[in-house]
Amino acid sequence: MKQRLLPVVVILLSLSLRVLSQDTTAVPKKREFKKLDIFPAISYSPETKLTLGAIGIKYFDFSKGDATTPISNLEFLGVYTLNKQIIFESRWELFFTQSKWRSRGELFFNRYPDRNYGMGNTASARVVEVDKDGERDTLNYLNFNSDRIKFSPVILRQVLPHFFMGIQYDMEYLFNLKAIAPEYYFLNSEAEYIKEMPVEGTRSGLGIQMLYDTRDFIMNPLKGSLFEINAINYAHYLGSDFKFTSFSADIRQYINTFKNHTLALRGYASRQWTNDQVPMRALSRVGGHKFIRGYFKGTYQDYNLAAFEMEYRLPFWPENTDSHLWQVWKRIGFVGFLSGAQVAHDLSGFKADQFNLAAGGGLRILFNPKTRVNIRIDYAVGLAEGSAGDGKRQSGFYFYLGEAF
Repeated sequence: MKQRLLPVVVILLSLSLRVLSQDTTAVPKKREFKKLDIFPAISYSPETKLTLGAIGIKYFDFSKGDATTPISNLEFLGVYTLNKQIIFESRWELFFTQSKWRSRGELFFNRYPDRNYGMGNTASARVVEVDKDGERDTLNYLNFNSDRIKFSPVILRQVLPHFFMGIQYDMEYLFNLKAIAPEYYFLNSEAEYIKEMPVEGTRSGLGIQMLYDTRDFIMNPLKGSLFEINAINYAHYLGSDFKFTSFSADIRQYINTFKNHTLALRGYASRQWTNDQVPMRALSRVGGHKFIRGYFKGTYQDYNLAAFEMEYRLPFWPENTDSHLWQVWKRIGFVGFLSGAQVAHDLSGFKADQFNLAAGGGLRILFNPKTRVNIRIDYAVGLAEGSAGDGKRQSGFYFYLGEAF
């Protein structure tokens, strides 16, 4: 990594330690809560072969028992595959000093296959990959491998009830980029974006975050709101190979419709400004296990994005019998969801009828009653024809701890 990044990382770690050192002894009583949720992460796919690892959430109480301060959490995922691929992902949400300070962020290291769909709202690139035996396969993306390091901490201070402001740092370093196929070529002009788009390199930026948060449970809200605004400037003096500005707005509303039922709504928009180029992973991107399920992340990507998501969560948690069967059944719930997103190179490119829709449903298994954390098992279908090439649709199966949003 470039030495120019080191001072930034040291400063942010020092600020984090200062927050941790704040006096939290006003309420000495400790709360009782489960300290760890963990279970195996085992899967198989042709790209990865057998995948072995663990996924979980670690809980902390930095408030020393203050019931008004939420329990802090650290999500983690560690996976190794028989193809010698590695995933380590960690996200955190930490609360200190009667919620006056909080820290959020993520830390990743990935060595894993990925896809480059080019740019645009149609996923219409056509790429021919030739394997070592001369067999040809026509796809709407280019398969590649890379190593990736991402570090994105945020430190926030409460300035009004439920309203926080603070600074954030975002760094991603992608290296050892290599196409998986030994030979490939492009069939149409849309695929040329794949060749022209920068992927490898470092992006490093500083910015601000504003957060309004009234959620009753951080991991799985029953009611409340979340409004999050981010603005980050990526610059050469921070060690970035790229120079651009990124803006995003995330609005969520959780409505308690009936007993423990929840209607979850989300609107999201993002934009990048630059006179240069934006690297692939910094673009506004559609897809993944936490955003517009049913599409591979990056199926649609460009400089501007607008999206919505809605989900109805129907758990069976209330007690109504002493039967042993109910002790198991009461932890089961179901969800149904619908979402849509579109990307555009310019704001004038957005059209009301150009949203790429996705829909699906899933099973929930209550894993931790005190924090309302569920095991999430979802199946989603991307409804846009051609998202998988040649008129075919994408779909996805997701197995994670915690809700998508």
